[in-house]
Amino acid sequence: MSRTATVEKELIKAILQGDYPAGSLLETERELATNYEIGRPAIREVLQRLSHGGWLTLRKGQRAVVNDYWYGGNSTTIVDIIEYFDQVPDAFVLYFLEMRIALTPHYVKKAVQLNHPKVVGLLSAIDELQDTSEAFASYDWKVHRELARISANPLFSLVLNSFEPAYVKIAEKYFDSSFRRHASLSYYKELMDAALKGDARQAEQLSYAMMEKSYKLWESQLSPHEKVGVKFRFADIQ
Repeated sequence: MSRTATVEKELIKAILQGDYPAGSLLETERELATNYEIGRPAIREVLQRLSHGGWLTLRKGQRAVVNDYWYGGNSTTIVDIIEYFDQVPDAFVLYFLEMRIALTPHYVKKAVQLNHPKVVGLLSAIDELQDTSEAFASYDWKVHRELARISANPLFSLVLNSFEPAYVKIAEKYFDSSFRRHASLSYYKELMDAALKGDARQAEQLSYAMMEKSYKLWESQLSPHEKVGVKFRFADIQ
């Protein structure tokens, strides 16, 4: 890893741990360069990358402002957060599953409407699916990526593609349970049956029901504190 990449990760870690709360100011470029023992051009490059990732707001001639990354971030922020943790926080998985409830049924419906034979072909691979979290995570990613592409709405694909590493990492954690793998396998089979009939409405309903079920299955294992529907502080889960 390059020195600039290391500094970038260290600054993200400091933000996530609460060393730089939302609205606070970073040190000057000169101070950061001294602290991290790299040149100011390198620090400027790091700050630019963190700005593009939604972590900071840069102001000409002034110190950078730390954003509230939950609301000022973007898809790059998601990837940065997931890469920071060895284990994805359970509450973050819940947020992800809630997002899928809103998004997935729409591109599933469109995919079946536009090309149900391709959807059938995609889902037919379930017969060869190994019963491991890694296999299910990889397959689930492939299914949703392709369904989004078949839906012909490029924004669905862009949303998913923007955080592929995060998706797979979250999915591996979710599919660690054999019960959840079995529930998803049943869903894949039912969805294939709907696609065989070209029934886009049924496919949409099945998808919505499964996304809701996934959310509730995960929520049931969380503590009362983690179930609170507000953002959590990463510093509290170190």
